[in-house]
Amino acid sequence: MSFQRLGLATHVSRIEPSLTTYITISVACFLPILLWALHKASVLHSRQDKPEGCRKLGLSGKSYLADEHDERYKGAMAGQHNGAATWRVKSLWTYPVKSCRGVELETGTVIGSGMEYDRQFSFAQLSSKFPVSANTPRAEKAKHTWKFLTQRSLPPMATILTEIWVPDPSSQTYSEWHPNVQSRGILVIRFPHIRSEESFVGKIKDVLALVFGQPEREIHIPFNPTPDQIAKNGYDIDDMEIWTDKPRSLVIASTEKDDLWIQELRSYLGITNHLALFRVSKDNQPREVYRCAPRKEELGYQPTVGFQDAYPLHILNLASVRDVGSKLQHGAPPLSARNFRPNIVITGGDAYDEDSWKRIKIGGYEYYVSCRTVRCLLPNVHPITGKRHGSEPNRTLKGFRCIDAGDAKNACLGMQMVPALEDSIMEVGDEIKVLETGDHLYIKQ
Repeated sequence: MSFQRLGLATHVSRIEPSLTTYITISVACFLPILLWALHKASVLHSRQDKPEGCRKLGLSGKSYLADEHDERYKGAMAGQHNGAATWRVKSLWTYPVKSCRGVELETGTVIGSGMEYDRQFSFAQLSSKFPVSANTPRAEKAKHTWKFLTQRSLPPMATILTEIWVPDPSSQTYSEWHPNVQSRGILVIRFPHIRSEESFVGKIKDVLALVFGQPEREIHIPFNPTPDQIAKNGYDIDDMEIWTDKPRSLVIASTEKDDLWIQELRSYLGITNHLALFRVSKDNQPREVYRCAPRKEELGYQPTVGFQDAYPLHILNLASVRDVGSKLQHGAPPLSARNFRPNIVITGGDAYDEDSWKRIKIGGYEYYVSCRTVRCLLPNVHPITGKRHGSEPNRTLKGFRCIDAGDAKNACLGMQMVPALEDSIMEVGDEIKVLETGDHLYIKQ
């Protein structure tokens, strides 16, 4: 029965949307698109063009460690010869900036100081707050010390990305006179761009960062600056303390000099003291390697390092990493070979077989295995997120890997190496032959 027949019919008037309603709906629909566009524009503005005359060094596809948690890497693998493990190179890495994200390689060139491009740069903070000049007497400057920084004290350094761009004669923009070619390549550094502005636009950018993620700040630096580039860019020379050494090094950027990008990085890392980026100086005394390393008389050259802790190369057995990872306390994140920042990751044998190696051959070149790698707290830092676990893997390692009488209180994992020649090559997939084994005794710095 209809409402009309019951006399209950009512007239419902039509509501016309007002202009304000139309505007509100339009803004609600288009504002997210506008904000996204502004965010993308901000990201593009913070990035630079690809370095002219160069190509990017490293893998173009997925990492060779993408399958590192596969069951087959837990121990000795198939393909043994006469009962002996067939060891092979699984992954190769170089770390242009100490304690920052590394670059994975297909082929690595090894020189007397280690993997080419490895640890040639390092961040450092000023240990005192009073200013000094280049002409300040050294006795007074001794109180004013630049000390190297690592993820041990600043875990977010793991999120600072690096790239290496090397001269490429096939590039359309290549010229032997191009500054990028003259400096033998470009170092690219990228980190989250969190600088706030007091203006209305700055506040909008902060909101965009919260909604869409942080844009990145990108910096291009000559990898091997020429004397002209050093003078033009105003790079200074200063001492940088790294363990017991104080090598004279190039100051590439510093908050003392009001370099904007490193001011932003200091804010991102949460540092209050002055921050600087140093580069190994070719014109000053290198850091010579002794302790457990073979001597110059045996090698025919004096091994040195850039900003590595102690030795030119670090080799790591993936089976050993997997075994440690299987013993971690419940709730700890999966352990990666990346946690230990090796140059060379190997597979093929059982866990800890490498502990007794003294001399090996990788591909066609020999290497001296000088000592075990004594571990600190750095592997507790997640290599991607930069978050530090409260105890692992250090707790587990100290439970059963304090195996070297030279440093009985600290755990060991991996081995330190010195190349037998000043110039060699290794590739992913190279076979590794163990030429000599024996005992090791770690010598402290």
